[in-house]
Amino acid sequence: MVTDIPHRASRKELCELHFHLGQSLEPQILWSIAHEQGIKLPSKDYWEFHDLITLNKEDVTWDDYHKLFHWTELIQSSPVAMERTVYEVVSGAYRANNITVLEPSFNPMFRNRGGEQDLDHIILAGLRGMERALIEFPTVRAGLILLLDRRLPVEKNAIVARKAIKYRSRGVVGIDIAGPKNGDFRYEDYRKLYDEVREAGLKTTVHTGEDGTVEEMAHVLKVLALDRINHGFRCAEDPAVMKEVAKRNLCLCLCPTSSLVLKFIKDTAHLKTILRTLIDSGVKFCVNTDNPSMLKTNLAKEIGLVRDAGILSEDEIDQTLAWAREASFIPTQPGKNLYL
Repeated sequence: MVTDIPHRASRKELCELHFHLGQSLEPQILWSIAHEQGIKLPSKDYWEFHDLITLNKEDVTWDDYHKLFHWTELIQSSPVAMERTVYEVVSGAYRANNITVLEPSFNPMFRNRGGEQDLDHIILAGLRGMERALIEFPTVRAGLILLLDRRLPVEKNAIVARKAIKYRSRGVVGIDIAGPKNGDFRYEDYRKLYDEVREAGLKTTVHTGEDGTVEEMAHVLKVLALDRINHGFRCAEDPAVMKEVAKRNLCLCLCPTSSLVLKFIKDTAHLKTILRTLIDSGVKFCVNTDNPSMLKTNLAKEIGLVRDAGILSEDEIDQTLAWAREASFIPTQPGKNLYL
C-alpha cells in the first residue's frame, strides 16, 4: 500500500505516455489475479513470485527483461483479468502519483492464450476497466494503445491494428510496435498499415532509438508516418536525425530508469549529456516509466531522478510535462472525457 502521499494540491498533475500493462501492476495484485483464475504459478511462496516478476540483480540483459513478461502476460490473459488490470493501473496511477493523463499499452495477441481467448473480449474488457476508473476519477483522461510486436508475422499484427480501428470510439487511441529484434521483421511491411490506421483517425508511435542504432531510427523515420516516438534518445548521436525529429514535431517518450538498467544509457552523466543535447537541438521529450512494477519505480521517481541529478530544472520539468500533454493521443474537449 502506498503511504505518506502528499496532498494533491501540493503535487504536479503528471502525464505518462509510455508504459506497458504487463509490468505496471503491483506484484500483490498480480498474485491476487492469478489465484482468482486458478493459474498454477512456479512457486506457492509470494516473495519468490515477487522476485520472479521484478528485476532483482545488477547485470540485467535484454533477454532477462523480456522473459519477465511471460508470467505477467499469462496472468492477464482473460477478460476478467484485463478489466481488473486496466482499472487498477489507471486508478492507481492517479491515486499514487496524481497522473491525470495516461496511455497504457498492451498486445492483445499475448493475452489470448494462443487463440483460446477471443481478442475482442480481451480488448473490450480492458476498455471496461478503463471506464470504471474514469467514472471513479473524472479528472483523469486515459486511452489504450495496442501494441504490434516484431516477433509476430505481419498478418497477426494487422489484426491487432484493425482491432484498434474497430474500437477507436471506445477508447483505443493508437498503435505502437515493440518487442525484441527479429531478423525477419521489416518496417517497410508496415507502411501501408500505419497509413490505414492514421486515415481512420488513430495515432501512431514506435519503439526505436534505444536498443538499436541511430541509423535504424533514421530508417524508421523515413518509412513510417509517426505522431511520436518511444525511447528515441539515440537521435542525440546525429544532428541530422535530431533535426528531422524536431522538424516533424515528434516528442520522444524517454524512460530513464529502464534505459539505465539495461545499460543503453551508461549512467546519469550520460543521461544528462543526452537530455541537454536534445534540449539544445529543439527536440521535445517527456519522462515515463516503461515497466514500473518490474523496475520498482513510478513516474514521480523518474522525474525526481532527472531533478536530483541536476539534469533538468523545475521549469524544464514543467516544460516536459507540457510537451507530454501536447503529444497525448487522447482526443480532448474542455471539461469532458470523450469516452464516457
